[in-house]
Amino acid sequence: MGITQQLYLFVLFLSLNINLIGMRKFTALYLLVHLIALSVQAQDKNVAQRQSLTLMFIGDVMGHGPQIRSAYNDETNSYDYEDVFSRVSPLFGLADITIANLEVTLAGEPYTGYPQFSSPDELVDGLTSSGVNVLVTANNHTVDRGKHGIIRTIDVLTEKGIPYAGSYYDAQHKDTTYPLIIEQNGIRLALLNYTYGTNGIPVPSPTVVNLIDTALIRADYNKTQSLNVDEVIVCIHWGNEYQRTPAIQQLQLTRFMHDLGIRLVIGSHPHVIQRMEASLDTDTTEGRVAVYSLGNFVSNQRQQYRNGGALVALNIVKENGKTLINNAAHALVWVHTPIVNGKKLYRVLPVADYERHSHYFNDADKELFDEFVTDSRTLLERENYNFPEIGMRNNEWIVPWQDSPEITLTRLTPILRQSSIVLPNRLGIP
Repeated sequence: MGITQQLYLFVLFLSLNINLIGMRKFTALYLLVHLIALSVQAQDKNVAQRQSLTLMFIGDVMGHGPQIRSAYNDETNSYDYEDVFSRVSPLFGLADITIANLEVTLAGEPYTGYPQFSSPDELVDGLTSSGVNVLVTANNHTVDRGKHGIIRTIDVLTEKGIPYAGSYYDAQHKDTTYPLIIEQNGIRLALLNYTYGTNGIPVPSPTVVNLIDTALIRADYNKTQSLNVDEVIVCIHWGNEYQRTPAIQQLQLTRFMHDLGIRLVIGSHPHVIQRMEASLDTDTTEGRVAVYSLGNFVSNQRQQYRNGGALVALNIVKENGKTLINNAAHALVWVHTPIVNGKKLYRVLPVADYERHSHYFNDADKELFDEFVTDSRTLLERENYNFPEIGMRNNEWIVPWQDSPEITLTRLTPILRQSSIVLPNRLGIP
């Protein structure tokens, strides 16, 4: 029997004996007991409060030469990427925080693609406008444009108020801003980011790019434990390009990080999708997530398996001070490159939405789209574990942890505060 029930039984006892204590004393005792009961109920509600946070991760954001030329507007003499990402924006709206791998530098002009990437600053404007909140910057192209490229990329992200992790001005800058701390919905996360290398180009002193090293990962994880975080995320650039199966090194590193206590591991670099595995927190299982490669989110790579990618959504809940990995899901995206008014465009399309519109594509594009969808679903249906695909019903996105198919799409704007970010509560977007 709860305290509240006991209190009201006491009131019932008093009412049956009102002649013994008098009406005035009964009234005073009743009011006191009622106030105590309300206080207890409020405390019980706070204790049982369930906080929820949905994270979304997207794959490689590339900037090949044809993409740069496509984004250029002759009339305004400027670059615009809004059309590239606008169609996937509603999918980002399912998340509280969306994290992307920025696999280019923002080194300024001349803008170039492979092998030394430098994209216009407007690329990140297009990402954030679509709903991306956070960027990771440690990858094999971070040093493409030398020290200047590293520094200017950081300058641009800082000026635009975009939280990031992975590359730094110097050791002191890293020490004071890393790990990146993300707080939202009463849940506090630490984000770590590493790359296997920088294409053989030495990282110029004094700048810092986080390289994969188990001793460094252990030290960074130990640092997070003094920062009062609920979960630690690692976004890691690894694996073999164009291989759809994780390399042994990926499996070994995943085991190392999971054993260390890093439960959320998100991979990039191979430019193709690799499998996703999730063990959820239950009475009998401990939650862990491994996403080996999300593939390309946007690029000019048009070969089989490379002309699209995946995003993953993870739902984390916090109950009575304990953080739980509650659910996981994925969605497929494909890069459409139609010719419009003689110009090649790039548009990231969410597969589950656009596969319903059979007349949207011409015959050649429909064949490529169907090939990517079939290849990807065949792989993931065979190899994924606890990672279902996000679907659509009645023009609404459906994810496993939604209590109702009625979903209000939302978007967040990050506010940078020193070394952490504070995101406002989800706001409805008309």
